[in-house]
Amino acid sequence: MAQLQQQILGYLPTAIRELLEGGPRRALLEKVDATILVRNGCVAHLESRKFSSLEDSENEHTSDADLIATASKALLNSQAKEHSTLLLLPASEFVATTLEMPGVSKESLISAVKLQVDSLLPAYEGDVSLAVNPASVANADGHIALWMASSRIAEFFDAFARQGLFLAAIKPRVLAAEESDHDTLIIDSDGESKTAVLLKAGIVRRWLHVNNIDFEQQEFSEQWQQLIDSTEAEKTRQLDELADFFELTDKKSHREYSLFPLGALQVRKRIERGKQLLLAAAIIGLAVLLSATPFILQSFELRSFATRLAMQREMSAEPRQDQAIVVNFENEWGAINDFPDQGVREAMFSLQGVLSPERLSSLEISEGLIKIQGTSTEPQALLERLEQNPVFTEVIFSRATNNSRYYIDLRLNTVNFEAYMVRYFPDD
Repeated sequence: MAQLQQQILGYLPTAIRELLEGGPRRALLEKVDATILVRNGCVAHLESRKFSSLEDSENEHTSDADLIATASKALLNSQAKEHSTLLLLPASEFVATTLEMPGVSKESLISAVKLQVDSLLPAYEGDVSLAVNPASVANADGHIALWMASSRIAEFFDAFARQGLFLAAIKPRVLAAEESDHDTLIIDSDGESKTAVLLKAGIVRRWLHVNNIDFEQQEFSEQWQQLIDSTEAEKTRQLDELADFFELTDKKSHREYSLFPLGALQVRKRIERGKQLLLAAAIIGLAVLLSATPFILQSFELRSFATRLAMQREMSAEPRQDQAIVVNFENEWGAINDFPDQGVREAMFSLQGVLSPERLSSLEISEGLIKIQGTSTEPQALLERLEQNPVFTEVIFSRATNNSRYYIDLRLNTVNFEAYMVRYFPDD
């Protein structure tokens, strides 16, 4: 299942793939603090420039991966810290293929190369891991893709794990050379083979690998020399001795050609998942705190208001007692004190002004209602004059007029007995 997941990730666009796995890959390379190089039966720790020979094991079941891991453990044993290791292997551990894919974008290059694996490596039926630089789409000579058996990568990872070491990534040792913007030809020679790699700005532009046994045939030797002579490069570097790697190596170079053990990616993903969970928990906690802040502030404000209210009540105790006395007095004597003043004198003067010179024979006034009787040559005109006077309201004939005799009811506009009764005698 894990192998299938890795293959599926390879077919995804670069943006999505980096979102899913790019983070762990970059993090693994950033954490590398020990670089182990294998060459001619020796294992070297490049940071300390220490090296040791691989000892032959009496146990025939001991693999070369275990021998390399054991030697690496011995070189790093002087330091108690737990190392994250980058392993630089000979070019013979890798297979390089050249293919042309015009029109393919950087984002889809890896997916497109993955789809060609059956035709590029028809004789190999196992799972393989791919390393290619997407920036090579600008290379007119095509793309150089490096392949390594996934089982071989897992073998190295397990061997290092048995020694208590964490293998973060694997890379061809010739690609540990420092990157340059110039065309640089690097020739890596050891007891088994020769590898010539043309590099520019982190892109492998040419890859030549020949076993030394093939140089015993003159045709192969001449062909190799012709290929080297025909390679146009501004600089040429020969890596013939182990000391040459100490001066040239940069572990941060050519990161795109690094291959990552599946176990290392899983460990890193678990770490990042844990960090994401902690970050999510922190965000949730912050959100809860922010959402609870108004309630907390309201609680403090409520407590402050309660304290101030208690102080105000204590300070206003005596005035409230005086107020209670006044209210009680008003409740007892309000019906008398607030009895409406009908203003009889003013009402009479107003009536006199309207009725004069007519005769008034009868007048009654009660609770603001005035009943008048008298005689007039024009009772209707008299009624209209009373309606126009602002002192009076609800002016009507209480009875039908008989010739010149009138009966009129009207109310004082300034007296409201209804409000008085509702306030003091609501049940009546």
